Amino acid sequence: METGPAASPLAAPHRSLLALLTPPRCLACRRRGRTPWCVSCASAVRPQPPGCPRCAAPPGGVHACWPGGAPIDGTYAAYDYRGEVAMGIATAKLAGAHAGWAGLSAPLVARLAAAPPPVDVVTWVTTPAPRVRQRGIDHAAVIAGEIARGLGLPAMALLTAVDRGTAGDDYLAVHPLPGTDVLLVDDIITTGATAWRAATELRRAGAGAVHLAVLARAGTHALGGAADGPRGHAGQVRHRRWRTVAASRGIGTRVPGISGRSEATVTGPAGEADP
Repeated sequence: METGPAASPLAAPHRSLLALLTPPRCLACRRRGRTPWCVSCASAVRPQPPGCPRCAAPPGGVHACWPGGAPIDGTYAAYDYRGEVAMGIATAKLAGAHAGWAGLSAPLVARLAAAPPPVDVVTWVTTPAPRVRQRGIDHAAVIAGEIARGLGLPAMALLTAVDRGTAGDDYLAVHPLPGTDVLLVDDIITTGATAWRAATELRRAGAGAVHLAVLARAGTHALGGAADGPRGHAGQVRHRRWRTVAASRGIGTRVPGISGRSEATVTGPAGEADP
C-alpha cells in the first residue's frame, strides 16, 4: 500500500499563484468573494438537520428509510440537495472549481466530529479512472480526506470502480477487511443505489459496520432496493441531475489543468491512489 506523495516545497507558492489567477468565487452564483458561498447565496443554503440516523432524512413525520437488509448502518448528510447546494456541487464537480471542496465539506466534517461514528477507517465511492482523467480529480477522495483529517482517522482507497455505462458503476474491494468498521464517503445520495453497491462490496470483503457520509441528501424518498443492490438507476438519475444543473449554469465538462487539491494524506494500493 502506498501513501500519497510528500508535499512539494513549491506547494505554498503554487497555492499563492493559484489564488491570484483564480480568486475565490461563490460556487453557486460565481461572483467574486467567498468560497463556497457569497453572503447572499449562503443565506439560501439549506442545511440538513440531524434526523433519522439510518438514512439522514430530516426529523419529523414518517419517511421511507433504508430497507431491511441494507448494507449501510447509518447515514450522515450536511445539506439538503437543492438550489445553491446543487449548483455549488455541480460547479466544483464539473467546472474545475476544485478548491471549493474543502469549504463544501466543512459542515459535514463538523457534524461528524461532534458525534464521531464508530469506525476504523474512511474510504470513498471511487470514480472510474476515465472520469477522473476528464475532471482532473476524484472529488469523493478529496471529501474523504477532509473528513479523515477532521476525525483523526486514516483515509484509504478500499474500492476500485468500473464504469458500466447506463448500468451504473461496479465496485471491487482491493483489500480484505475482516471486521473493519468503515465510513464510506460520497458527494450526494439520491436513490442510494450507488452507495448500496459500494457498501455491499465492502461487506463482501469482510467489513463490519458500514456508515455513509455525504455532503447532501436529495429528497426523502425510499432508499435502496433489491438485496443484491439496485443497479443503474441512481447513476442515470445522478447524471441527468448534474447535466440539468450544469446546463442551467453554462458549465462544460472540460476541467482546467490547474486545480486545488486536499493536503490530507490519502493512501491506497499501488497505482490506485488516484484512479
